[in-house]
Amino acid sequence: MKIHFLIPPTKERNPDRLFGCNYSFFLQHNIFILYPATYLKKNGFSVKFIDCVIEEKTLNEALEEEADVYVFYSVFLSRELDLKTADIIQEKWQNKPIVFIGADPTIYPEKYCNNNRFIVRGEPEETLLALCREFSRKNKNFKKIRGLSFFNKKIINNPPRNYIKNLDKLPFPDRNLIAKPFKYFNPKFRKLPSTTMLTSRGCAFRCEFCIPNSLSFAREVEWKKYFKKKPPVAMRTPENIIQEFRLIKNQGYKSVFIVDDQFVWGKERTIKILKGIRNFGIEISLLARCDMLSDEDIVKEMALSNVKFIDLGIESFSQEILKDVRKDLDVKTIHKCVNNLKKYNIEPEVNIVLGCSPLETKKTIKNTINEVKKMDVEVVHATVCTPFPGTDFRERAIKNKWTEDRDYVPIDPGADSLIEYPHLKRKELVKSVKSVYRKHYFSPRYILKQLLKTRSLAELKNKARAGFGIFKNIIISRKK
Repeated sequence: MKIHFLIPPTKERNPDRLFGCNYSFFLQHNIFILYPATYLKKNGFSVKFIDCVIEEKTLNEALEEEADVYVFYSVFLSRELDLKTADIIQEKWQNKPIVFIGADPTIYPEKYCNNNRFIVRGEPEETLLALCREFSRKNKNFKKIRGLSFFNKKIINNPPRNYIKNLDKLPFPDRNLIAKPFKYFNPKFRKLPSTTMLTSRGCAFRCEFCIPNSLSFAREVEWKKYFKKKPPVAMRTPENIIQEFRLIKNQGYKSVFIVDDQFVWGKERTIKILKGIRNFGIEISLLARCDMLSDEDIVKEMALSNVKFIDLGIESFSQEILKDVRKDLDVKTIHKCVNNLKKYNIEPEVNIVLGCSPLETKKTIKNTINEVKKMDVEVVHATVCTPFPGTDFRERAIKNKWTEDRDYVPIDPGADSLIEYPHLKRKELVKSVKSVYRKHYFSPRYILKQLLKTRSLAELKNKARAGFGIFKNIIISRKK
């Protein structure tokens, strides 16, 4: 049986399918597609991964070879594109089975599910394997497959599947499934080619507005729907992670973005991983909470192991706002973390979310922007807080009428807003976000700094591509 995983071509901006809530400034390996694709391949299925965007293929070219099953990894912003593509496939290939995996289909199976279209909810590997095996049988019985939604005169949502407790049992993602693996890039790295990696699944914290990476989010909303709580964080062992690092080094990769929601799960485990990968010489970027990086021992080990960038979810410099959104973070800890990173030459990447609380005002926004400016960091990400489905913030926003959109409409939170407060309108929030990007990335000082740091023409081209993406997505995006 031939299984094709497909990312369709798009004429406009590319939905980011890793984190699932914005548009891409640049394209990276989608590790969340590679995991289930590899799992099927290891279990005897013929698997092909087609990324029309990076391979520069038209849909007709992508569909030249007929498959038995087509799989989409869908997120909020890719819904319309993926559904239209599914229509074209089933018209061309006589109603072939279509499978949707990912966060958006998990939350909204009714928007995807109809005749011969199947929804794999939550973590996809085991459910997708069971489904593909069932496709091969003469007398199919989809009702026995946990974690599956399908259509039989009506939408049937089977009971949930348990989360995968032992991640080490999953095969390493087969990056050889990617047709042009070295064409993807991440402009922050000096060493290329680059890939992505996942060392844990899930987040143990309780931020009211936050959605984790798109795989963790699918896992989380499925669990919360049926069990009214988050699933526990699942972690790979240090030995398993070190083994994958050794593999990707041998494959020629020189940098890795670890896309875990939060990398630091315990000092002993973290340091064991870092010491095990130190001699590979691979540049690393990752995400971590500020309070996890107040321990200087961990930061020092990160620097020794080639960690170059760390994404920090700062959100706001108002302690009252951080408390209101259950961030469980002290503003003083933010400064301590950033100082630790700078001391060891690790670049902090600052993420701020404007409007995440009714306590947000023009004054608190101005203060947050000024504090970020004082930090003198290279990378800043800013968005308007969005009431995403599956978050407590959405329920609160609907209850208090901060949003008129009871039926969630996918938007780009870097260029539009679904919320406003009596004292803070949508246009003001969007204007503030654009102001952050304009003042930071298009200042003469920043541009000169990047030019002086650039060591090659290829590095300059990658930075220019990312800069153009920021300009196109944030500065000149149309207002809804």
